[in-house]
Amino acid sequence: MKFTENIHVLPIQFKIRISSEIMLPRFVNVILVFGDKITLIDTGVKGSENLIFDYLKKHNRNPEEIENLILSHSHPDHIGSAAAIKKQTNCSVYTHQLEKDWIEDIELQNRHRPVPGFISLVDTPVKVDQFITNGQILNQQNGIPMRIIEAPGHSPGSVNILFENEKVLFTADSIPLKNDIPNYDNYPKLMKSLGKIKSLAKRTIVLTSWTEPTSDNKKIDLLISEGEEYLKQIDRFVKETYQNRSNTSLNFCRLVVEKLGLPPYLVNPLIDKAFRSHLKS
Repeated sequence: MKFTENIHVLPIQFKIRISSEIMLPRFVNVILVFGDKITLIDTGVKGSENLIFDYLKKHNRNPEEIENLILSHSHPDHIGSAAAIKKQTNCSVYTHQLEKDWIEDIELQNRHRPVPGFISLVDTPVKVDQFITNGQILNQQNGIPMRIIEAPGHSPGSVNILFENEKVLFTADSIPLKNDIPNYDNYPKLMKSLGKIKSLAKRTIVLTSWTEPTSDNKKIDLLISEGEEYLKQIDRFVKETYQNRSNTSLNFCRLVVEKLGLPPYLVNPLIDKAFRSHLKS
């Protein structure tokens, strides 16, 4: 869908295989920036290049016009079709330096962050061409400046992107959804990033990877406040439950998942890691 004159949002539907019986439906937003050339922000899961290219053709644009590909972070639902897109368009790939290793070595990422069904989401790494840093402005030559905002917490090098002319802030996965999967690396840093988002949201429209696009400020404010309160609730439960911090079993994780009313399949090392980040000073 066309979100502003230059910003288009394409939701990519996919499923995560949790077990032989459970398939979890998800979606992730891909952002296409139309200027003299095209900038793509994130790529969805493996195979999404066909949906992206078809969308461009329906809007009388050519996939070969994709000049830059910005990866907001390294998780599989954001980089899944990056290699295929780069191969066809010869675009330049941008990301934060802290995300490079997991983008260029997906086996390393899978070992360190074993998401269920990882290889079904991404199976080919892609080379990073340039690093992006906080405050850097990209895409000026197309008349659509995009300011990079470091927003660690969901992942070490997560970035948000501020479209200054359109007054739109793309927050990628930085805003947690109430009662959704606790999916982050570092609770203290994520809370700081949310504070930054709250400040910017006062004068921008917020666009995320996980929610339907909206320009309704009340909905955006509620989304941010609910995400913040959800994190604070998790923080309370973790700190009253993880009594023996050196215990590596998943018993504490199970108790917190139960207190939150989340499904049992979320008792796993990935969620335990997110919970344990609340114990950092």
